[in-house]
Amino acid sequence: MNEQFFEQIIQFITQRTGIIPRDSHRIGIKNYIDKQLETAPKKGEAPHSYQEYIKILEDDRDEMMNLINSATVNETYFFREEAQFQLLKSKIYPELLEKSPIKRLRIWSAACSTGEEIYSLLLLADSMGIRTECIASDINTKVLTTCNDAKYKKKAVRSVDGAAFHQLLEPYKLPNGGYELSVDIRSRVSCRQINLSRLEDFPRNQHIIFIRNVFIYFSSQMKKEILAKIAQESLVPGGYLFVSMNEVASIDAMELPPGLEKVSDGKVFYFRKKEGL
Repeated sequence: MNEQFFEQIIQFITQRTGIIPRDSHRIGIKNYIDKQLETAPKKGEAPHSYQEYIKILEDDRDEMMNLINSATVNETYFFREEAQFQLLKSKIYPELLEKSPIKRLRIWSAACSTGEEIYSLLLLADSMGIRTECIASDINTKVLTTCNDAKYKKKAVRSVDGAAFHQLLEPYKLPNGGYELSVDIRSRVSCRQINLSRLEDFPRNQHIIFIRNVFIYFSSQMKKEILAKIAQESLVPGGYLFVSMNEVASIDAMELPPGLEKVSDGKVFYFRKKEGL
């Protein structure tokens, strides 16, 4: 593939999504584009040229979404990073309910992938008798379909990480080792396509936001803008923001808005919106 053309495509993706594809993701993008360029538009016609393909991306939203889908990696599983869920159970869920008469905890999984994260948060809340209002969002339309269907293979559960909560999945286990969540569970999750570079689309007044394994794909400026939006509008005062435990160190003080404070509880680090803001 022409290197100049490929860099144009990478810039095209970044401009529209904020995502800066890493080397490992570039391979998937390149393979997808090669396949598209090799396929003739109609029988008997020549394959698209590089410039024709860029024009298609500008005009065809479906093709643009297919390209974005190829640029995002979606590996997750239930109760990933178990220590965070232990903290939710022992401290954060109870504290949020004690502070004020909340009818429902509002929870947003901001890069939900195939949905294991949001359903983990919901199932834990259910087990504690806590009612929730859940939003699951991702830019990738393909993974949102899986999230909405809530049917998972055996690999969606890991033998070690999350093991303390695996019993919450037992009612939904299938004979083949997979899982299918009930209609009632699925109906309580609103699946939405949200491009995190479009700050105006962010939901507001959430009590808990999970946005894990995403910031590694954004520039420092984009991280700063997303965190500022979350602090200003997406979190309620006293609300909690969780990123991946591996990402905490990558968010420096210059990127953190005044409204968010970094908190540690044992080995778990997270961010909290200051009261009165």
